[in-house]
Amino acid sequence: MLDAVKTKYSGIYCKEDTKTKVKTYIARIKITGIINTEQIVGYSNDAIKTNARIAYQKRVELINKLKNGESIKIQDNPTLETYFDNYMQSREDGATLAVKKITNNKSFFKTHIPPHLKNKKIKQITKYDFQNVIHAMVKKGHKPSYIETIKTCFSPIFNDAIERNMVTKNVIKGLKFPDYDGNKYFSLSDEKTKALVIEIMNIANNQYRIMLMFLLRGRRAGEVLSLDWSNIDFENKTYKIKDSQSKIRKTLTFPLDDELIEHFNYLNKMDKGLVFVSPRTGRAFACFPQRVWSSIKKNTGISDMTLHDFRHLLGSTLVNNNVPIEYISRALGHANIATTQRYSNQKELMAKHALEKYFEIVKR
Repeated sequence: MLDAVKTKYSGIYCKEDTKTKVKTYIARIKITGIINTEQIVGYSNDAIKTNARIAYQKRVELINKLKNGESIKIQDNPTLETYFDNYMQSREDGATLAVKKITNNKSFFKTHIPPHLKNKKIKQITKYDFQNVIHAMVKKGHKPSYIETIKTCFSPIFNDAIERNMVTKNVIKGLKFPDYDGNKYFSLSDEKTKALVIEIMNIANNQYRIMLMFLLRGRRAGEVLSLDWSNIDFENKTYKIKDSQSKIRKTLTFPLDDELIEHFNYLNKMDKGLVFVSPRTGRAFACFPQRVWSSIKKNTGISDMTLHDFRHLLGSTLVNNNVPIEYISRALGHANIATTQRYSNQKELMAKHALEKYFEIVKR
């Protein structure tokens, strides 16, 4: 128990991460002739915000289980909540999952997973437990795309449990989710697209202008905010999106065009560190500058556009101008060309709607 500090509660120790300030609570249990062990019983940032008092209550529960002849080894008999917390903590410590993704998963778990399921042993969970969660979310009117967070969040967790011989199968596979059209159809007229580009290029703040220029080139907002100077190669005119920040979990390399290079000359170039730093905090931007984005939308009259729609705009514009789908896929950084194909499908859908409208008119 290096660096662990004894709390006022018997058998409970605490150590704090100097960077994240997250506290880890450890219970020391010693019962003559039975066991002498130490076990992590919670974190200050877990679902129940464990503190020394709660940790002590958990220690008492563990002692009672021991006296009843039950195993208290977490790896032998964890609850879904325990396994979820440990899994997310390991991904956070190893930086193998984006911070925003971890935060969203924790919020989803806290909000939509019922208490009885949180406390159920992971070995006893069936697909029907999660199917009931889906039914409950449907009744509450949640969007199908949001409900599918169950798949993206919990399927990797159960795969991990399989690798650790905790469970024999992934109960998330085979779940029935409500149908929805995952394609978002977004386009702008040539006139409004040009107005959008002009508005961006006229942004006086050099940081904000270049950030929006990256969006015009199909980058996601999170990728732009996490861009590091070490990821930019001015000599070879390329930049990288690291696998830890890429949606497909692969490092992607993109061309650094002359226009971007020209505008980078307005920034103080560094060897390392974040390219875009908040002038208010001196640290990474928590989100894209909303005031700047709101002003752009107001001035161009595109109030319904989102930051992610820059990618849809790029894809649909290129498809409509007969750029090969393979080129578009590469520009957007898609892992599968089938993902890019939706923009081609959009073009066909527009033609279908146009014909339907035509016959509706001529047959009146």
